[in-house]
Amino acid sequence: MLDRILVDTSAWIEFFRKKESPISFMLREALKLNQVCYAGPIAGELFQGAKTSKEAQVIDELLESIHYVEVTQSHYHHAGEVSHKAARSGKSFSIVDLILAVVGHDEQLRMLSLGLCSKGTSNLTKEPLTFAIWQFIMPYKILRWVNIKWRRLLINLGG
Repeated sequence: MLDRILVDTSAWIEFFRKKESPISFMLREALKLNQVCYAGPIAGELFQGAKTSKEAQVIDELLESIHYVEVTQSHYHHAGEVSHKAARSGKSFSIVDLILAVVGHDEQLRMLSLGLCSKGTSNLTKEPLTFAIWQFIMPYKILRWVNIKWRRLLINLGG
């Protein structure tokens, strides 16, 4: 599934709010190529953030048109193991972010996330959240950061 992109809630928010942003352009292209997928926690966060019934309907129509990735018992267990390992190193992450990072890793998906992590890091530096989590999943994974305006986007280069 390396051609599939698991799009995090933060990227979807950018897509809906800033139609002309680099993220929105990238997502429109990926949607045309049928590469975009989502998991249950992302749907939950998107619906939670909908301000009107019309927004909820737009989200529903979007999710009906893209691939769904099932979050399994194995993913939850793996996320728990990663959380334990991170906690032993003095870092803590949202369980939803951990689950999504594990799903992306285990299902060999590329991930698109704009979330930044500041928990357990120096107050002078922030790093992309997915990158921070992936250090505990696969420390040797080849990762690249790409600047898009003032935000950072994580692109997984390896399989």
